[in-house]
Amino acid sequence: MIQPSLPQDDTPEQQQQRNEQIARQREDYQYGETAGILLIKKLPQSEMFSFKYSLERDQGLISLIANTLATNIDNVFDPFDSLKDYQEMFPLLRKPSTLQTFRNDTVFARQRIAGANPMVIERVIEKLPDNFPVTDAIFQKIMLTKKTLAEAIAEGRIFLTNYKGLDGLTPGTYEQGTKTIAAPLVLYCWKPVGYGDYRGTLAPIAIQLNQQTDPAKNPIYTPIDGMHWFMAKIFTQMADGNYHEAISHLGRTHLMLEPFVMATANELAPNHPLSVLLKPHFQFTLAINELAREQLISPGGYADTLLAGTLEASINLIKGAIKESLENFSEFALPKELSRRGVGETDLDEQGENFLPDYPYRDDALLLWRAIESYVSDYLELYYTSPVQILEDTELQNWVRKLISPEGDNVKGLVANGRVESVEQLVAIATQLIFISGPQHGAVNYPQYDYIAFAPNMPLATYAPPPSRDQEIDEATILKILPPQKLAAKQLELMKTLTVFLPNRLGYPDKNFVDVRAQKVLLQFQTKLQEIEQVIHERNQNRLEPYTFLLPSNVPNSLNI
Repeated sequence: MIQPSLPQDDTPEQQQQRNEQIARQREDYQYGETAGILLIKKLPQSEMFSFKYSLERDQGLISLIANTLATNIDNVFDPFDSLKDYQEMFPLLRKPSTLQTFRNDTVFARQRIAGANPMVIERVIEKLPDNFPVTDAIFQKIMLTKKTLAEAIAEGRIFLTNYKGLDGLTPGTYEQGTKTIAAPLVLYCWKPVGYGDYRGTLAPIAIQLNQQTDPAKNPIYTPIDGMHWFMAKIFTQMADGNYHEAISHLGRTHLMLEPFVMATANELAPNHPLSVLLKPHFQFTLAINELAREQLISPGGYADTLLAGTLEASINLIKGAIKESLENFSEFALPKELSRRGVGETDLDEQGENFLPDYPYRDDALLLWRAIESYVSDYLELYYTSPVQILEDTELQNWVRKLISPEGDNVKGLVANGRVESVEQLVAIATQLIFISGPQHGAVNYPQYDYIAFAPNMPLATYAPPPSRDQEIDEATILKILPPQKLAAKQLELMKTLTVFLPNRLGYPDKNFVDVRAQKVLLQFQTKLQEIEQVIHERNQNRLEPYTFLLPSNVPNSLNI
């Protein structure tokens, strides 16, 4: 590969060669769509999984095949006979961390800050939503306090997860009937207790299963409600699982990256500095998204079979997530996204402490964000030493124009004036793309085995309506709500497949940069990642439980699984 260069710095002959290369790439990378989602028309041979990738993936799946053969699942749509039967689905596989603890309230709440979907929790700023009438009496009884809810909100101690996006979702069907849907509101309080550096815990207070206020048909459940509380947590976990798969995972990592991979191939020569920077972080992204088209969002595929809504309803959730993310691209940069939910690093109380002191996803993700930002800045400044070079870079400006065009998926939130005008702007864009492709996807993908493979912890659909408050609930009631045998096995199969191996590692591309200066920048990035690894290990010594999903050694270099 030749040295990276900007198009305006090349000779006329070199510029012609670049244009010819781009023309060939446009032939290979043609825009297409599936169900209204931008996806490449036909996957080029060069983007397909490598032999090494396929071999390692298949070797990892051997254990899943052996485990399936060793289980005693009847492969039917009948409920299990007991909750213990779900625990026996892992005779040969590693037991998920929630296998014994999924009924624990602390484990339930902690999944909002360190689980598979740490992307929903928000701080209540002024008051609760009008359709969630939790009273002072409820709050005081559960938290054993004389403080009012308003006082706790003013102190910044009250948090919410609101799954209103699932409200009105059309329930899907399965062989024996229709699935059920909930769109819960869940209230939490930060409880500052503990010892040493362990400063407290997030405690759940109340769950309302749907958005419509109705004390009779849609009551508020609390931890003193016994089996009704357990039931309410199951429906909450189902909602969180659907939000995770459709929005946090597929919508806001996999499929929102597709237009950027496509624009890079359609508008940048292979030796353009931005293409050289981004391509290692796009490795196999088109291939895994092609697999998603074939196996996840196709009729009879995993989304159709496992998620709570119909396939059309789930795809609409995915499309809504992509649209929101692209139209507000810069607002989804990690620091802004956290601040928008009131849980950013600058959301501090009067003592200078964060309102949510223990938020492992946020704290570790910000370390990686800053490291990537520094790496991207150092790299791009090798090639752009003034805003003029940015403005005169025709390939870069074409890249932006393609992205903000209807064909490029209307990425309206990319730049303010329809063009990149400074190195700082480009650094912000590239930082966000690399963060999404590596740490962000890693944070929502690799926890899936621990938190979703064991269906009672996070069922991807429910199969009976929530019993009324005056109806007695026992284990048999819960078993009718949870996935039946065949679908629980299918859920385990998918989660193991999605987490079976780590194809590459953040900061360690398959091929080194040709430019010696860029090699030094990459080496500095690798050194910083090693330092972050140590910092997170030290943090984990003082956490309620270790959070390992953003250890740099566990983070992929590209979105590829």
